[in-house]
Amino acid sequence: MNTKNQLRRVAKLGITEFESTTDVRDLQTDMLRRLERSKIDPGQYASLADCQSNHCAYKKCLEACWFGTRHRRLDEIPAIYHLLQNSKKPLYEVRFVRGIWARPAKHLRYAPITAAKKLNSRALDRLFMPTLVAIGTFKVSVEERYEGHLWICEIHQIVAGAEKDELQKVFSSRRQAIAISNKLWLQEVTDLGQTISKVFRRDLETWQDLERKHLAAEEPTKMQRREFYKWLLNLRPGARLIRYGCDRYFNKLENKKPRTFRATVRKPRPYPYHLKKYMFGCREEYGEDKYDPDETGPFDVVKSQREKHLQHNYPWAKIVGKKQHFDWRPHSRRRT
Repeated sequence: MNTKNQLRRVAKLGITEFESTTDVRDLQTDMLRRLERSKIDPGQYASLADCQSNHCAYKKCLEACWFGTRHRRLDEIPAIYHLLQNSKKPLYEVRFVRGIWARPAKHLRYAPITAAKKLNSRALDRLFMPTLVAIGTFKVSVEERYEGHLWICEIHQIVAGAEKDELQKVFSSRRQAIAISNKLWLQEVTDLGQTISKVFRRDLETWQDLERKHLAAEEPTKMQRREFYKWLLNLRPGARLIRYGCDRYFNKLENKKPRTFRATVRKPRPYPYHLKKYMFGCREEYGEDKYDPDETGPFDVVKSQREKHLQHNYPWAKIVGKKQHFDWRPHSRRRT
């Protein structure tokens, strides 16, 4: 399918302000200028100057090529729209940030893409929904600070088939970080086409807290853009994509088996009879603070002594089994 037909198909989905060829060419030119002023070997990016909207200078496209990124978006958006449209409702746009993912200046190459994907998969696994579908991207934004800029990493995705309170439960985190606190935003999808286009934007933007939308965001500086482009050169195409519940072609997994739920059984612990004289609340008048050396022997030897001890000192206790497990029922410590 040629580019014109793809643009028509994207326009039918209600997506406006899709990037034009001129916008992509400007991004490509800016990237080449920034890389020329870096210490990278020109052989890694020299052929990017020959890429056009209808021509690729590489046998395998690069993640740093903006013409290739535009072609991938044209292919992905209709397929993702069809997938989410036929998935279970409701649809929620999810954005969450972890402070431990943040990276200082000149350390963007250590952005934890793999760790973020695994955390996202574990969180969705806790919902135990085999029909759940999630599509999104791993994004980086830059925040200018007094001591230097900071790279903030986040996962921006669309989740289909889960309720809002369930998503809040699995994605919320109380852990605090030094650079930036953990954040989570949830919003129900009303315009699916525009939301997909926004989620799958891959250009660099300045970090803007959704709770402070009224503040104007500054454009990234040349140094920040240079570091961002150097990071893209080391990524393979599609490295930032997130897929859950679908294959690489955005086809829903029909034969996905439900995840097995295994209840955690608490390991039985013996009652420390030899420490009862040190326990708080032991009453001397009832002999609860005294230690009987026979209680440390085998269970069969002290079984009768232990039952006698429980019936005398803890009449409200109920022996569940042969081992030292007790069902503590509501009781009153007042003796009759």
